[in-house]
Amino acid sequence: MIWIRNAAERLNRWQESPRCRILLTLIIVVAGALLFAPLAWKSFQFAHTVEQVAAVLREANAVDRNPQAIQLLERGSVTIAGREIGSARVQALAPQFFDERGRIVEVDAVASLVGSVVAPQWAPQRIIENPWLVTGIAVAAIALAVVAVWVGLVIHLVGLLVIGTCFLVPLWFAGQLGPMVAVGGIVFLFFAFFLLVRLALALLSQASPVCGIAHTLLIESVRQRISLGFIGTLLVILPLIPLWIDSREPLRYQVQTFLSRGTSLVFIFAAGLTLFLSSATVAFEIRDRQIWNVLTKPVSRFQYLAGKLLGLSMLNAIVLIVGGTAVFVYVEYLSTRQAADIADAAALRDQVLVAREVAHPAYEQLQLDQLRDIVDRTIARDSVLQADIAEGRRYETEVRRDLQATKNQEFLMQQRTIEPGKARKYVFSGLDEARRAGADPVLRYKFHIGRDDSHETFPALFVFGETPPAMVNYVPVQRNVFAIPANAISADGSLTIEVVNGGLTRDRQFYPGTWSLNFDYDGLEVLHRVGGFEGNYARALLVDWSKLVFISALGIAAGSVLSFPVAVLLAFTVFISCALSSYLGIALENYYVEDKSDFITKMFQYTIRGIAGTVRVTFAPFARSGGTDDLVNGQVIPWLAVFKTFGLVGVLWSAIAFAVGFLGFRRKEIAVYSGNN
Repeated sequence: MIWIRNAAERLNRWQESPRCRILLTLIIVVAGALLFAPLAWKSFQFAHTVEQVAAVLREANAVDRNPQAIQLLERGSVTIAGREIGSARVQALAPQFFDERGRIVEVDAVASLVGSVVAPQWAPQRIIENPWLVTGIAVAAIALAVVAVWVGLVIHLVGLLVIGTCFLVPLWFAGQLGPMVAVGGIVFLFFAFFLLVRLALALLSQASPVCGIAHTLLIESVRQRISLGFIGTLLVILPLIPLWIDSREPLRYQVQTFLSRGTSLVFIFAAGLTLFLSSATVAFEIRDRQIWNVLTKPVSRFQYLAGKLLGLSMLNAIVLIVGGTAVFVYVEYLSTRQAADIADAAALRDQVLVAREVAHPAYEQLQLDQLRDIVDRTIARDSVLQADIAEGRRYETEVRRDLQATKNQEFLMQQRTIEPGKARKYVFSGLDEARRAGADPVLRYKFHIGRDDSHETFPALFVFGETPPAMVNYVPVQRNVFAIPANAISADGSLTIEVVNGGLTRDRQFYPGTWSLNFDYDGLEVLHRVGGFEGNYARALLVDWSKLVFISALGIAAGSVLSFPVAVLLAFTVFISCALSSYLGIALENYYVEDKSDFITKMFQYTIRGIAGTVRVTFAPFARSGGTDDLVNGQVIPWLAVFKTFGLVGVLWSAIAFAVGFLGFRRKEIAVYSGNN
């Protein structure tokens, strides 16, 4: 063992010498250029080929039977500069490419499918199609290796490469691509984690008490078993999730499944680590008298707690960066799997890996005078209400307020109800960006009809602007989507959708629906593209980090005043209340107090409702701040929501929790609570 220790010390001294670092930097740059240059060259060539294929496909028309369309339909190929590109699979799918006018709707998706024949088989096609992404990956990989050299992680890098190679070589010869990607991902994630920790330690090496305490906490966090357990388990499980997803499902569902599981797993593990570590770091140091060595130095109690919060915030940032990068990379990897059809590939691109806003139709509102007249007539016709008001059983202002809310809801519901054989038009505005982008927006609808029997289907017709009616058979109380042609959006950015309660026979004869259909406020929505997946994903990570900062402040405040078990229980209870506040809102909508119950039962029910309502209102911003659900559904997380969450949860809530903990910690007699007694 002594010779191993001596060898390690010599290697450490060797990697810290400037001459060694310069030499290793040159080797890494040259080796990286030789490794990535062929890939970048192939990527630029392939991207150019796909552009040429797309230019040819834009001229194809199945109705006109021009040469491009005939060749694609009969041979599944196109000719580029005298070279024929295509395959039997393209020929089998070719009839699906064309719409009723004979044009190819998804030109980019079809061009990518045709060009996949000449794509390099040793690299993911989605990455190869973007040469600038390949160049960015190459530069980032070389830069990370160079940084590892200059921060003293050469031994770690070489060790991980040797371990990874021992696993990758047998898998390579066995042709197991999925396990290879998983093993490579695990190796990379551990290296990235060590690298970011080392960089964070370098940033915290300032002559400041706060930075010094944060530096110490970060070192201890990567040495403690509980931290290594959380972090190690996360870094191992994340790359294995793609292996557990059924590749026979539609590709968009595969990506959505991984995105949901991956992002949730990263946040849950980071939150669990934060809950335990934040509660333990102060409570254990008080119990074990380690805090005596700190507070006897020129370090105030405020600086001590602030350093703990800074260290935990940086640790959470590292976990989110590493875990978030892993999720993003594996989403890109999963998207290279073969789609079920062109529609599946288009849905992945336009409905999942995208940032879309939700637009609702503009409804007519009751004017104040109209509403007042309706309420007056209702009271005048109801003798019971008049008697209640006259005898003092109910206040007139309360009756009017309730009637105004009810009549408003009834008026809006009338606009969202369509009788059999009838139609209603709904206008959506603010779709200028969708029109400019040329990406087809999506109509998302959920209708109620009859008994809402999920075992039956009912017809409906959609008319988008001047386009011919499109028929759908929908299942009640289930969300459905329908692609809207981008040319249906008018020049002013508005879209008119006519919903008809009925269907068409095979002879195109109209027949009315069975019952009246209706929908809730969110039962008819238009989702349109306003940005890309990458920016939306980065904003989701910032939202999660703001929540983790609050959890850190909460745990530190609890641990500075209470013992470790009680502090963990308190922090965990508040965290669960925050996470479940949205579900409490749904439960409260269906919770009511029985009028026939006795007094004690009513008081108990009112107490339960009051507690649940208070928790819901207090912690609602934590759950409503946007995150996994919006990301999976391709809905945009706006910067306003990010700033609001950061300011409210990450700053204000954290400051309140920190202040409460500091006030209790300042008055605490450390010597009394230290030691086993």
